[in-house]
Amino acid sequence: MFRMLKLRPPHGWRTVLWELAIVTLGVLIALAAQQWAEARSWDAKLRQSRAAISGELAKHYNWSVEWRVILPCLVAQTDRLRDRVERSGSVLQPAPLFSEAAVPRYTIRLPGKEYSDAAWQAAIADGTASRLPPELRRELADHYTQAAMLRAETQSNLEDQMTLQTFGRPLLLDAVVRFSLIERLERLRGRVEFMDVQAGQLIDHIQTVGMVPRPADAVRDVERFGTYKFCKSQGLPTRSFADGMKAVPN
Repeated sequence: MFRMLKLRPPHGWRTVLWELAIVTLGVLIALAAQQWAEARSWDAKLRQSRAAISGELAKHYNWSVEWRVILPCLVAQTDRLRDRVERSGSVLQPAPLFSEAAVPRYTIRLPGKEYSDAAWQAAIADGTASRLPPELRRELADHYTQAAMLRAETQSNLEDQMTLQTFGRPLLLDAVVRFSLIERLERLRGRVEFMDVQAGQLIDHIQTVGMVPRPADAVRDVERFGTYKFCKSQGLPTRSFADGMKAVPN
């Protein structure tokens, strides 16, 4: 029969247990330190990401306030061109052609803001978006979805702004041409009115997430924008800034 050998550590089991406890404690400390460092790293990333998103939303807010303020001016411009078509006889009475450094020629002045989403896309790419509180993440996702729609509609507006230069020429007007011009203006009018609502909804999102910039900054920015300056110089109607900053509930 084999006899079981009794293991006897040279310095006793108490020493072994003590050394094992020290090693275990060291591993736990190392893991805790690693987790602490990772948590600090993510906290720093989240602060940077939120700051970048807040800065991006501040621009969206100011651009949306611009839309809300100048909507009456945009509608008046489209109505003025439509009235010109309706009043003209067989030849269109040419509309005035305006010019400035940013826009060489135009008969109607429209904003061209891009509603960028670079900060939000960066947050998604580096994983910080997934670490935001769920309600904040959902609100931001909805906001940027609407911002993308405004971006696409802005591009359509700029294309219309270029084609509407034709109103500066004495076009021959038959029934088909007259209908085509009026239809184009009505489509543009409907789009800018819809974009006004969307701009108000973006303001609502920004208010909800608590990232509204200072009102004075919004006023300062809008007052230096080209379309606002054009509306004021032409004596066209605008909303007050107080009304322009009112949100449209989503």
